Amino acid sequence: MTTTDLDVSGRECLSFTVSGSWGHFRRLDATTEKLTYRVIPRTTIAGLVAAILGRPRNSYYETFAADASAIAVTPCSDLETIAIPQLTLPTEEGDIQTADGVSGKTVVDPGRIATERKRRTFEYIVDPAYRIDLVLSETDTYNELKEMLLAGRSTYTPYLGKSECLARVDDVDVNTVTNDADATAVDSTVPEEYVVPTAGEPLRMERTPAFMAANETGRHTTGFVSYAYATGTDTVETSGAPTYSVGDRTVCFV
Repeated sequence: MTTTDLDVSGRECLSFTVSGSWGHFRRLDATTEKLTYRVIPRTTIAGLVAAILGRPRNSYYETFAADASAIAVTPCSDLETIAIPQLTLPTEEGDIQTADGVSGKTVVDPGRIATERKRRTFEYIVDPAYRIDLVLSETDTYNELKEMLLAGRSTYTPYLGKSECLARVDDVDVNTVTNDADATAVDSTVPEEYVVPTAGEPLRMERTPAFMAANETGRHTTGFVSYAYATGTDTVETSGAPTYSVGDRTVCFV
């Protein structure tokens, strides 16, 4: 699955920019080194919107299913990264305990710290910014989100991947999606099969989680998308892609 199953033509679309000083979207194929996706994954956008709305964890996956939602992501910055070493302490249930006789304080056993503390390298995106175009089939959810974003409100603090990477949500706009079938230059990410390589131009590619579902242990990924993306004001050359106009941009929804 590479593009949404939702018919977006003629639908109202909510557009907004998510940005911050830092971003980290952990790559699933990385283990010891904490590498990041450059482009915010679709699943992360779903979580970001759910946090703004105050939805409980693992409760919103059907809202962002392929037949119920459509999302286009347009990078608005260079998405350069920097590697930062950090000390980490993996913990399991029961490792964090309340300190005896001290109210509101928690501790980790010193032996656990001595054996499990490790220095790992985290890759962070510097000054990431993304223009998000969102269409939802759930009218009530869409209208609630539109009202909150236009009012500048959020239930929980938005962040870009890691909770330390605080985010801003601004430039909120409402548009109508229109067909642009003849477009060959796209501002947003484009599924891999529609990309036309251009001689002398580097092709930036990623494969990220796109859809999730709840299960007995929490959640699991049900679909991925491989796409090309451009940074800054560059565009991706395409052929045969389902392209649409949103405001003054040409995008491809996934």
